[in-house]
Amino acid sequence: MDRTLTGKRTSNRKRVLRNHGAWRRFSLDGTRCPYCPHDGSLHLVQSAQPHFYRRATPDEERNPSTRLYRYRAPSGDRVLVRRMTVARNAEIVAAYCTACAEGMRTSQVVCYQRNVAVGEVVGMRMDSHKKIKSTA
Repeated sequence: MDRTLTGKRTSNRKRVLRNHGAWRRFSLDGTRCPYCPHDGSLHLVQSAQPHFYRRATPDEERNPSTRLYRYRAPSGDRVLVRRMTVARNAEIVAAYCTACAEGMRTSQVVCYQRNVAVGEVVGMRMDSHKKIKSTA
C-alpha cells in the first residue's frame, strides 16, 4: 500500500498546530527524530487520534444529550455504542524524512508508521446463543 505523504498546498492552522504538538511529544528532545538525525522541519508528518467505541450503558441510551452511534454486529443485530477517549492528544501516525530521502536519492523515506484504530468496537463478545454481551 502506498502511504506517500505530500506537502499540503493550503495551510490549515488547526492541522499545523496538531502536527507540531504531536511531533513535540514524539521526539525525545522536542525537535529531533528518534529514528534519524534530522529535526522536525525536514519531516512530513501525519497525526490522528484513535477512535474506539464501547457499548452504551442504559443510562446513556436514555439521555438525549449523549451522542451515540449505531453499530451493526456480525450477527446482524444493531447496538448503540459510544465513543471512548483513549488519547488526550493526537499521536504521530506517519513520519517521512525528506533529508534522508535526498541522501538516498529516492522520493521519501519512512522513519515511523503506525496504524491507528478507526471505528473499532471494544468490550463486546458473542456468546453461544448469538446474543451480544458486554464484557465490562
